[in-house]
Amino acid sequence: MKKVITMLLALILALSIVACSGSGKGSGGSDSAENEEKAATEAPKTLAQETTAVSLSFTPPEGYDTVNRHIEKKADGTIIDKSFMYTFADKSEIDIGYTTGKKITDEIPQSYLDKAESVEYAGKPFSVITVNKTIMAVCQDGDTVYGIGYSFADKLDKDAFEKLMKGISIIDNDEAIETDDDLFAINYTLDKSLNQVSVSNSQTEKPDGTLVDKSLVWFFGKDKDNIDFRLMIKVYKNSTVEKELPTDYRSEQVEIGGVTYTAIYDTDTSESPFAYYTQQGDDVYQIRNMGVSGSWSTTRSDESYKALKDLMNTVSFK
Repeated sequence: MKKVITMLLALILALSIVACSGSGKGSGGSDSAENEEKAATEAPKTLAQETTAVSLSFTPPEGYDTVNRHIEKKADGTIIDKSFMYTFADKSEIDIGYTTGKKITDEIPQSYLDKAESVEYAGKPFSVITVNKTIMAVCQDGDTVYGIGYSFADKLDKDAFEKLMKGISIIDNDEAIETDDDLFAINYTLDKSLNQVSVSNSQTEKPDGTLVDKSLVWFFGKDKDNIDFRLMIKVYKNSTVEKELPTDYRSEQVEIGGVTYTAIYDTDTSESPFAYYTQQGDDVYQIRNMGVSGSWSTTRSDESYKALKDLMNTVSFK
């Protein structure tokens, strides 16, 4: 059951298709009011200092190990998603996200919503769903959805969840702080003949701002509701291939364009790799065919394998 809720959190907070929209101001605690003022006057230098997911203002939790920020944009540059995930040493996790253009019922089964408790936070009605050691609050505000989830490693802590929710407010904002798309030492060229629908930028930092990893994912297909496949480039800072390489796949050493990679295959009989890893100085680069994710598995088409191969033939390193 926990896996089901974790999947729902990921869908509502990270994988939903989003478009920016403003919202009226709502009420919140003193912490959230301070966040609103800070957001209007200061540009955060680290993710630890960032307190807004577009129009959702929040108080970042204390004592976390890492924070990941995910932003997705349409091909024309319009921001369509923003969410944060905080992880803790005991494996607890907090997810905070903003999405619009979808309904809650598109992502969460009605059976869960029927059992939800209706609670007002920041002047808005939230549906609070509790399953095992996870609490998730979601709010439909026009065509915008706000989602806050807390997965506890040990036992359910309603007081900690209430403290998190008291730190949120809905602010009058339709912009999102972004990070550049620079991936450091890698050079590459995407095939312009592919129909790119959107691109996501994700990065993970420690509380002091130390970068852990950063990635770009490109979505290709007919439109946002009909994705054919995704390609990803990810850099792991100050790491090794041995540390980042998955161990449950067949792998082999290959050379492309004078660069040595560890190629990863889906099965022992697969002819084409779905991912490549390479050590470049202190960092590791992964270039991956992410295919299309279903409820329980990922499928990769012949077109997606070809797109990865074409991308690899353009890659070089500074």
